[in-house]
Amino acid sequence: MTGINSSNRAMGRAGVALAALLVGGAGTALAQGAGATQAGTPIGLDTIEVQGERASGPVNGYVARRSDTATKTDTPIMETPQSITVVTRDQMDDQGATTVSQALRYSAGVLGETRLSSGGRYDSVFIRGFGGAGTGAGFVNNLDGLRYLRGVNFLVPSFEPWGLERVEVLRGPSSVVFGQVKPGGLVNMVSKRPRDEKHGEIQLRIGERQRAEMAFDVGGPIDPQKTWLYRVVGLGRTADTQVDYTQDQRIFIAPSVTYRPNGATTFTLMASFQRDPETGFYGFIPAVGTVLPSRNGRIRSEFFPGEPRFEGYSRNQANLGWAFEHRFNDIFTFRQNVRLSDLESRFRTVAVGGIAADQKTLTRRVTMSNEKARTAGIDNQLQADFRTGPLTHKVLFGVDGYWTDGTAFTGAGGTVQTLDYTNPIYGRLPFALPALAGTKQTTAQYGIYLQDQIKLDRLSLVVGGRFDRAEARTRAMSTGVLTKQDDTARTGRVALMYNFDNGFAPYASYSTSFDPQAGTTFAGTPFKPTEGEQFEAGFKYEPPGMNAFLQASVYQLTQTNVPTTDLAHPTFQIQTGEVRARGIEVEARATVFDNLDLVAAYTYTDAEVTKSSGVDLHKRPTVVPRHTAALWGHYTFRTGLLSGLGLGAGVRYVGSGAGDPANTFSTSAYTLVDAAISYDLAAASPALKGWKVQVNAQNLFDKEYISGCYGTTQCSFGLRRTVLATLSYRW
Repeated sequence: MTGINSSNRAMGRAGVALAALLVGGAGTALAQGAGATQAGTPIGLDTIEVQGERASGPVNGYVARRSDTATKTDTPIMETPQSITVVTRDQMDDQGATTVSQALRYSAGVLGETRLSSGGRYDSVFIRGFGGAGTGAGFVNNLDGLRYLRGVNFLVPSFEPWGLERVEVLRGPSSVVFGQVKPGGLVNMVSKRPRDEKHGEIQLRIGERQRAEMAFDVGGPIDPQKTWLYRVVGLGRTADTQVDYTQDQRIFIAPSVTYRPNGATTFTLMASFQRDPETGFYGFIPAVGTVLPSRNGRIRSEFFPGEPRFEGYSRNQANLGWAFEHRFNDIFTFRQNVRLSDLESRFRTVAVGGIAADQKTLTRRVTMSNEKARTAGIDNQLQADFRTGPLTHKVLFGVDGYWTDGTAFTGAGGTVQTLDYTNPIYGRLPFALPALAGTKQTTAQYGIYLQDQIKLDRLSLVVGGRFDRAEARTRAMSTGVLTKQDDTARTGRVALMYNFDNGFAPYASYSTSFDPQAGTTFAGTPFKPTEGEQFEAGFKYEPPGMNAFLQASVYQLTQTNVPTTDLAHPTFQIQTGEVRARGIEVEARATVFDNLDLVAAYTYTDAEVTKSSGVDLHKRPTVVPRHTAALWGHYTFRTGLLSGLGLGAGVRYVGSGAGDPANTFSTSAYTLVDAAISYDLAAASPALKGWKVQVNAQNLFDKEYISGCYGTTQCSFGLRRTVLATLSYRW
């Protein structure tokens, strides 16, 4: 494969060119792609061979060496002074992950699947104790380095993991390069892209609950010179889910094309379409009968509290974008990343509103929403690599922007018959539906950032700053009332790291973040963005001569401007709340003797609401456990009688979590076991080269557990045992 020195080059991601000047700049650079200046004089760049891994490319095994999620430049993870995890394609395949949340099960500092997610409706996670608004779970919202924007209410995109090369977790505030983000960090999904070698794979998968799935991934060079490359990834799935009367269905297709006329220019056009006719159950059940005792017995994990003929969440999402990169000379490189998205969803549910004194009769309410949104994002980057005396600089200057235009017709309430969970009788229709209130919302964010990665021998310093302006316009379509919100924010990061000869690299960092908040005070003043501030120290270790990586960190993370109850006007909120998290994280990855792949992680999170006018003052945020731990190993026999056999096993521990804001009850800790077995049929017969069978069992011993509670009527079962059998052919 031809290319440029990997230390001077980072793969671009995708953004949206809504300004003609920016698009024109990219077009001009592409027109000059043969390494010529505007005057037609050759620049004379050398084409050299790229060896090893690139930041957005595939990884052989479980141990990634490079990433651009933390810095937006192709930087070795060992030289990145911030905690970052890369979940590789090989790990996702070995573990049989079917959602992004499942791919993160063995990562430090991350808690996913706190709500039943077998249908993949949303991928929601906590990172370092923080998620979405307040302390709730946040959605995975970065795709190829750009925020994957959402609609007004329930319209949240979720990307099919079969279309991903990597899933990366950046822990801690990261606004300096990404703008508005949650303080705990972010998850960046990296799409599969064209490769310069011919390849292909077809998978057929079946499983319990009537699961049937087919997937394919084909690509390679189009012409002998490998100037044009292509790739097409697709999947189709249908299945029942753990909860009665619900299904999981998906159609996914993602074509991409790369044009690289020389070693200095690369242009990749990426598209995807995902249709989710059914997305399983994502609702709640009461704490009584699950976490708390009930004189009527325990609620079944298959219990469906809604109405079978009414329930449903469907979603369409279409994306089109590109990643462009041009290296002008040994100093300057320009990248432009673009994505346009068209999203729509239809949501209907009958949800639990409360439980009667008899501890078995559920009151219920209706929620409905029809939403559409068009979103766009663009990120323009100019990178300069140069020296000033003994200092080596990698300077990144960027301008990015994000836009959404969404409409939602949403209503909640209505009149629904009660339901006895010991003897549920459905279909007692009709019931009164709520009125759907129309909302139209447009948002825009513009950011400018500057970052310098400075090296003095083995000492690395990262310094960055950013300025953002965020605007939101929300109009109630029934009244015509327009609410305006304009925010500005300045964020930054400074980090120091030293790489010793023995592979040990200690570091310390300080970083900040911001996240705009919808709503107003009693006086009508729009809320300010919440702000995050983190102090972190840790180390990374790469044993010489080994394919292994260990990282550990300690941190203190504080979120301010958190909305809390206005005691003078209890139906309103003021921004005097504060949440603090302190923690320890340890994660290790290794490949031993090319046979054994290992992942281990431990997390301690001490989270507390330190300022509040509500019942949660000095309490733990809901769901977040103090301790989590995970260990996974996968062994492949390459010689002898067992050649071709692969065996995998893992154990996951999640500690007890607070069940409601007042901490009046807690969920129980749980331990789950996963297992995998595979066989490469070529070991039995050379005629079967490329064929492989694999069986994965998640929650092998069928543990019944509550994965999280957000309140007395907001609890969720975790996934019971799931067995998947896969037949694949790869060439």
